[in-house]
Parts: sequence; C-alpha cells; structure tokens
Amino acid sequence: MARKSLKRIYFKRLITASFFSILVSGLEAKPLAVGSLPAPPDLLLPPGVFTIVDLSHPAGADGEVSSATFIWSAAPCAAAAKVKFLRPSGSDGFFNRLTLFAERGPFDVDFVTQTVPLSPPIALQKGDFIGISSLTACGTITFRTNAGAAVQFEGDVQGTVSYLAGPERSLFVTPEVRASSPDFQAVANVLPVAISAPGQFGSFFKTRLQMRNPQGVGRITGQLVFHSAFARSGSSDLAMPYSLGAWETQTIDDLLAAMGTTGIGSVDIVPSTGLGPTIRATVYAQTPGVGTVGFDEPAVRPAETLIREGTLVGPSDPSRYRMNVGIRTLDAGATITAIVFDSAGLATGSITKSYPANYFEQVPASAFLNGISLGPNASLVFRVLAGSPIIYGVTADNVSQDSDFKIVTPDL
Repeated sequence: MARKSLKRIYFKRLITASFFSILVSGLEAKPLAVGSLPAPPDLLLPPGVFTIVDLSHPAGADGEVSSATFIWSAAPCAAAAKVKFLRPSGSDGFFNRLTLFAERGPFDVDFVTQTVPLSPPIALQKGDFIGISSLTACGTITFRTNAGAAVQFEGDVQGTVSYLAGPERSLFVTPEVRASSPDFQAVANVLPVAISAPGQFGSFFKTRLQMRNPQGVGRITGQLVFHSAFARSGSSDLAMPYSLGAWETQTIDDLLAAMGTTGIGSVDIVPSTGLGPTIRATVYAQTPGVGTVGFDEPAVRPAETLIREGTLVGPSDPSRYRMNVGIRTLDAGATITAIVFDSAGLATGSITKSYPANYFEQVPASAFLNGISLGPNASLVFRVLAGSPIIYGVTADNVSQDSDFKIVTPDL
C-alpha cells in the first residue's frame, strides 16, 4: 500500500481507531504475555473490514501462544475475525513497518466474549505485536478509552504494512481482548483493601463481597488471592476459589473470615475461565448499640491505576476524624512523591517513597508522612515517579466509626 494512502487512512480513522490489544500467554514453563484486557468496553468501531494492531503491549519474551479471547459487539457472527501476529521490520524515520508472520482464523463469534484456539500454536519473539481483523459487517471489535495505543489498516492485512511514526500515533486507549494458556493467570481486578479486625471503641471492621457472573452463558471460575499488609505477595498467599453460573450472584459477609484469616490486606481477583465477576465490595464496622456503618469500595483493574498525579483532601477537623493512607503496588512496584498543602494552599512538606512489587500497606496519614501532621482541610498531592500504584485514603469518624473511601485518580 502506498505511503500516501496509508497516511490518509491513518488520519481518517485516527479518532475512532487505534485501540486493540490481546493478552497471550505461553505454553512453556515461563508464561508469555502480549497485550492486555483492562476493563468493560465503552467504545465501538463501525462494522467493516479492517485490521487493528496493538502497539502498547508487545510480547515480553520469546515463547508460544495457543489461545485468544476477544470481546465482540454482537453474536452470532459467522467467520467474523482473524487473529494476527506481526513483527517490526524497520523504519525510515517517518513510517514504521510491520510484517505479518502468522494468523489464525477466520473464527466464528458465537458469544460476545469469544475464546478461540490458535492451532497450531504460534512461536513469538520478544517485541512481536498482535492484531485482529474484522472480516464482516456483523459486529465489531470493542475497546475502552484508557492508556494505550494501536493502529488501524484497511482490509485484511497481509504482508508488510506501514504506519506513521512518532507521538502523533499515540492515543490513550485500550482494547477488550485477552488470550491465555492454562499456565498464565492474569489479575482482572484488585480489591485495594480487605479487613476483618477490631477498630476503636469496641467496633469491628469486616469486608462484604458480592460477586456476579456478567455472562448469560456458561460458568466462570477463578480465585480470590489475599496479600497481607506490609509484605510482598508470594506463592504461599491465601487463595479461595470462586465459581458462578450464568447471571449468578454470591455474597460473602466476612471475606477474610471465609478465607480463614483475619487482619488487613489486599485481594486479587484472578479468573481461570471467563473475564472475571462483577464485584461489589463493602467495608463496614459493627459498633455496639449502633448497628453497621461503612462504605462501598470500588475494585480497580490494573489498567486503571494512577499513572500521573492526583489528590486526597484531608479531614476538616483532624480531632474528630482520622485518616489512613493505603498503597497497593502491582508487578512494577512504585516510587511516589507526596506533597502536603495546608488549607491556604501553601506547601508544608513532602516525602518520596519507593515500594516493592505487589506490596500493600495502610497506615495513619501521619505515619505515611513520616511525622508530618495534617491540619484542618489539608491536602495531599501524589506524583507517581515510577510504576502504577493504587493509592487511596480512608477517613473515619472517631465516635460513630462511619467512614468514607477515596481512590486517588488524576485531577484533570
């Protein structure tokens, strides 16, 4: 295809394209990943014949892949999609080149969430990209507008293709696809904090978890994996299986007690089949003579962690309300700077901290800040220097134990 037509096609589709990825894992002892599966879709492309290549999640190592899962906008659709693998093959400074070296399909889409075999398995090299071709007007690939980048080509791509180099191609989007072999387990959701422990003035805090199978066909299975506070995750971490039939909802009133433990930590939702359950979590305190008070806690997908800067606002009256700060890191660990501002907007102190991979802690704000105290209406600005941590604040009433929960998200 000529460069001129490629450039025209690229800018024609720039706003609506560029969002696809697939996560693939290897059959060898060391799992291989290429791509991601971040969150439920919020973007569709018009149906047509085109190919999307994920540029954000190349293969991280050499290995073989044997299956793929993608989310389609409609079903059933006959011979609707191909899964493709492309290798970088040079650049002239203006355009980068990709060469197709393997594909599988066309595949029928029988369900909106479709898993397909890659038979025979495909050998990948570190840095290879994955793509998907839409072959009919029946349904289309789905995406989420988040951090990521991809490129779109007209038609069912074959041979070598080119796309515009440079930052102009980088769109903050991610797609809705995943492929994995049995030896690869991806975390679909993180429950930043789970607790089963006594609080102040005779209260006792627990975490209630509700899980629902969002699919109308089949059973989803997986594990809930608990990571204790102040420790890195490991093979000895507690795990509890889940299994949900079509549309089924289950409730666990005291999650940590059901897992055979107490204390405080963080929980990963790790699917074995399906995309993982819909989660509703509630942290609540039982207080003598009052009943229960608490807050809903959102689950966080790995693609939705803090990647830039965000703010927590402290209590209006620190003598009446206490504030804790929680940190949960993922595979890359994290380095963050926190800057304290008083109510007038003047900076009163700052700290920089580094955390290992898959680590969790929740501590009082003064301990997190190494002794820096928070006055009324103070604020904490967090700047992420490395990694993509989940950072949150919990503010509780010292009398009633009623509390609220806030995940730090980008201010703008």
